[in-house]
Amino acid sequence: MRALNSSLTMAVLALLREGDRHPYEMQHLLRERNIEAVVKLRGGSLYDAIDRLVRAGLATVAGRVRTGSRPERTIYTITPAGVETLTTIVREHLATVAQEYPAFAAGLAHLLNLDRDEAVGLLHERRSTLTRLFEETDAALQEARKTGVPRLVLLETEYSQLLRQAEITWLREVTGAIETGDMPWIAIPPPHQEA
Repeated sequence: MRALNSSLTMAVLALLREGDRHPYEMQHLLRERNIEAVVKLRGGSLYDAIDRLVRAGLATVAGRVRTGSRPERTIYTITPAGVETLTTIVREHLATVAQEYPAFAAGLAHLLNLDRDEAVGLLHERRSTLTRLFEETDAALQEARKTGVPRLVLLETEYSQLLRQAEITWLREVTGAIETGDMPWIAIPPPHQEA
């Protein structure tokens, strides 16, 4: 059951290990803690993940609550099997070097299908976007540190920032090398047209 070994499963189980919660609260906490930066959340994926956890016996319904005229909310709790699964997933995610297939690397593999100026322009655009994201995240990170957020809680953000900074530096070097001619551009001939 690969779906039970996902980053989303890990995030949900971690929230439930902190305390019983309803899905809306989990979604709010995932956003508040910026977990969305490392875990893909779409539409009903959180609710689907919770359903899978309940079916697998990793979480269970702790109760239902109604506040005012709001609809009834189901509260979930983690089971002992859920705690065991959580620690297993964390161990696997930390120790395993997984083969990932990032879209950017795939684009680089086919970069020569663009003309030189367009390719360089797109790489500059990417660097600009990454620089903006780096600066925004750095400001948030500095604020978190000032307010006393423990570094251990910020490790995934530090890691993401380190990777982002490395990519910015690499993009600057590569675009510079292409622009100066230190990395000569290889023009791919147009496709052969049959008469």
